[in-house]
Amino acid sequence: MDVKEAVQKAAAYVAEMECLSGEGVEGSPVDDVLRTIRFAVEGTKFDIDKGQWVIEVGFARKWDQASASPLAGLSGALKDNRTFKNVRIDDTTGKVVSYGG
Repeated sequence: MDVKEAVQKAAAYVAEMECLSGEGVEGSPVDDVLRTIRFAVEGTKFDIDKGQWVIEVGFARKWDQASASPLAGLSGALKDNRTFKNVRIDDTTGKVVSYGG
């Protein structure tokens, strides 16, 4: 698989996991979930020794996102608390082998 395929698999996996954790609604389109959690790919690499893609992703769950309240800006702290995780994907099978830090 190439890096674009690995990124697509990682994004779909994150969307699924976040639906399971209550972030989205089961069966929601992947793009909607990823948009809601402000998903971004932070980096990619291929671990040649293990034959795995390592896709570093970042996102902000609802409870980590800056408040949309007009008064929240007064504090000057309108920054998301992002979560960063690595998604490891086996190059041969295309299956996610780990998800985490």
